[in-house]
Amino acid sequence: MKYLISILVLFAGAVALSTLLQNTAYVLVVYPPYRVEVSLKLFVLLFLLIFGFGYWLIHLLSATTRLPAVVQQIRLDRARRHSRKLLDVALRAFFEGRYMEAEKAVIRAIKHGENSALYSIIAARAAHELGAVDRRDAYLSTVVVQGESTQRLMRATKIKFDQQDQT
Repeated sequence: MKYLISILVLFAGAVALSTLLQNTAYVLVVYPPYRVEVSLKLFVLLFLLIFGFGYWLIHLLSATTRLPAVVQQIRLDRARRHSRKLLDVALRAFFEGRYMEAEKAVIRAIKHGENSALYSIIAARAAHELGAVDRRDAYLSTVVVQGESTQRLMRATKIKFDQQDQT
């Protein structure tokens, strides 16, 4: 169907072009006290140019009105990429035993707008390894996102179990 419409438009354009090239007609525009007589070829050319310019102008205005949303989305994507890099840094530091650096990286990621429970759980685990019970409990209390409560409870159980082994 798309090809049929394309062929019909192509044929219509060919007929219009041949008619336009063979026709020596004029277009008369009268607006008192003015009278303008223009060849049909020039009138069609000017009409197409004005139509194309108007089409381009409408698209330019549309793109301009969408620009703030596009810029905001780009900034959000950049912040997410940055926080994911911080998560990589935090996980690397955590598994290498550098718990203070891991906790700091997670805190920076949370300040960049990440609200996943994973960040708080990593920070809680790092604080637990550093022996900072108050910070650990504060991080665990922030993990209240639905669907992630199992993860929070598992981490809290592991921490409580570790505390029993230490005493």
